[in-house]
Amino acid sequence: KSERFKEMALFKVVGNTNKIKKAIKACKKYDAVILDKTKKSNVIQITALRREIDKVTKNLKTLGLVSASRTGAVAMTRGAEVFK
Repeated sequence: KSERFKEMALFKVVGNTNKIKKAIKACKKYDAVILDKTKKSNVIQITALRREIDKVTKNLKTLGLVSASRTGAVAMTRGAEVFK
C-alpha cells in the first residue's frame, strides 16, 4: 500500500524575537504556516510524519515552546486508488 500517515501540529512559542525566529527556522522544511503572531509569541502550524513532529517538538522545547496540539494520524491513498 502507498499510504503516508501524517499529522498536523500546532506549536505556540513564547520568547524574544531571536528565539521565535529560531523556532520558525526549525519548522521551515515542513512548510510552516504562522497562524498567529505577536511581539512575544507565534503559533506555528506544520504537517509532517509523526516522528518528524516528535523531533520538532523536542527541538522547540529549548526555543520557548509552551503548548503543542496534534491531530493524530491522517492519511489519504496516492493516485487514483480509493479507500474501501
